[in-house]
Amino acid sequence: HCMQDPMPEVRQSSFALLGDLTKACFQHVRPCIADFLPILGQNLNPEYISVCNNATWAIGEISIKLGSETRPYIALVLSQLVDIINRPNTPKTLLENTAITIGRLGYVCPHDVAPMLHQFVRQWCTSLRNIRDNEEKDSAFRGMCHMITVNPAGVVPDFIFFCDAVASWITPKADLRDIFMKILHSFKTQVGEDNWKRFSDQFPPPLSE
Repeated sequence: HCMQDPMPEVRQSSFALLGDLTKACFQHVRPCIADFLPILGQNLNPEYISVCNNATWAIGEISIKLGSETRPYIALVLSQLVDIINRPNTPKTLLENTAITIGRLGYVCPHDVAPMLHQFVRQWCTSLRNIRDNEEKDSAFRGMCHMITVNPAGVVPDFIFFCDAVASWITPKADLRDIFMKILHSFKTQVGEDNWKRFSDQFPPPLSE
């Protein structure tokens, strides 16, 4: 009821509560997912920054709990999230939240999200390179790596941005670090030594290092 209130402040608070309940006691939220997700999708409107931010965050939390069962709901939210990440002048927090949620959707349903990779990978990488290492960043990057594995062609034109985003990590978990290594090495092998040198010569010095 509150998630459909005409007052944005009420919707904003109800989405924050939904995200917290999802994290704390998902068994009570799960039976209502089919009702909740369409409402969340309808509130991905950046005109109302706080509403949009909380709805985006709640979608990401729900997807992590639902796993592959998120698939039927991807179409309700993905194109709006891609629009938000590509909008000029989107506030930083909303950009970061949107990137994390797209990453999480890609983590649980890589085959459904990866075909759109070329539409958001550059903005995704630039918005997440500045956030500190944490669990949200971890799940988002695992999702990005799943999507690149499914659709490597989608990242090729913007691969330098992916390299930069990977380099932004201070201490990734060992298995995540291995996934990064695998993607970087397979890219290097695919393009060949000479092309890789030409490509990596464009790196600014901190990135090369």
